[in-house]
Amino acid sequence: MIWVDQTLNEGLRIGMDKGNIEKLLDLLQELQLGMIDCRVIESEKYDWAFSNKVTPVQVRGIIHATVEDVKFAHELGFTNIMLTYAPISGKEITDRISDSLLAAQKFNMNIALCIENASHFSIEELEGLWRELPTAEAMTFVYGDGESLLNPLSTFKILSELIARLSVPVEFHGHNAYGLATANALGAMQAGVKGIGVSVAGVGQYGHAALEELIMAQKCLFVQEIGETGKLASICSQVLAAIGVVLPKTKAIIGEDIFAHESGIHVDGVMKNPQLYESFSPEDVGASRKIIIGKHSGTASILAKFKQWDVLLTAIEAQYLLKEVRRRAVLYKKSVDDDMLWQLYQGQVV
Repeated sequence: MIWVDQTLNEGLRIGMDKGNIEKLLDLLQELQLGMIDCRVIESEKYDWAFSNKVTPVQVRGIIHATVEDVKFAHELGFTNIMLTYAPISGKEITDRISDSLLAAQKFNMNIALCIENASHFSIEELEGLWRELPTAEAMTFVYGDGESLLNPLSTFKILSELIARLSVPVEFHGHNAYGLATANALGAMQAGVKGIGVSVAGVGQYGHAALEELIMAQKCLFVQEIGETGKLASICSQVLAAIGVVLPKTKAIIGEDIFAHESGIHVDGVMKNPQLYESFSPEDVGASRKIIIGKHSGTASILAKFKQWDVLLTAIEAQYLLKEVRRRAVLYKKSVDDDMLWQLYQGQVV
């Protein structure tokens, strides 16, 4: 699967300075990306100074389907381009788009054409439109669900049939208006697309499929061999920090508290069989399991927490600490942190 990054575009959109853009590119290089999309008009502000951070093979310039934009991208050194086009009808091919495709071919560019509003049209309309294009067989078809009209089932059905009808690579880009971008991307993966538009944590003005969620879905749901994921949480957190996005503690896969457990039943279960509550181990993404001590804790939580500290409590000690923990958690309306718990154990808190 080719992950096509849109995170850089978000950095460019919000006007990150050159230093942070370079830092962002360094971090993105550590992820399992096949392509990094970049709006050409935005990149001009940086004089394409960050091109030394990535190879031409890894960057794809996004432009409108005009000859002028094709020439502009070529002058800036782009060898991969994605032309964006939103037809009014499924049979509309203008001279403008044909001319831009021929110009890109003349410059020996690798061409992808994104029908931004593809989900408005039937499969037959899209097939007819595509076959009218000059050099169609040498391009990638990018199916855009710009208005988030699809659901995972329709995504799978439509793309499966489209892939069967077109003898070219098909890529899927969906937005997240209804919180379905990642789910729709999974449907697209099941259908057999070659590429998916993604961003770290789904960031973007209209949202995208979350890269880290799809990487782990590829590994755990599709059971496919992928690269090392042990630094995934750390890298994604750094990417978001560079952009200025605060990472929610409960963000799937990479959130600080995604492997946190408080309930006594949960802690007892996860210590006996982690798969009861965790689809994969925290270490798979470079995270760690956290046992939260609070009003919902049980003796299993107390015992497990102290075992992490290489301290074996007696049942009486665990019961005493649990009583104190619950009293304080209710009184102060928050969980008991590790320092306070240790002080309670040492008898330093009255």
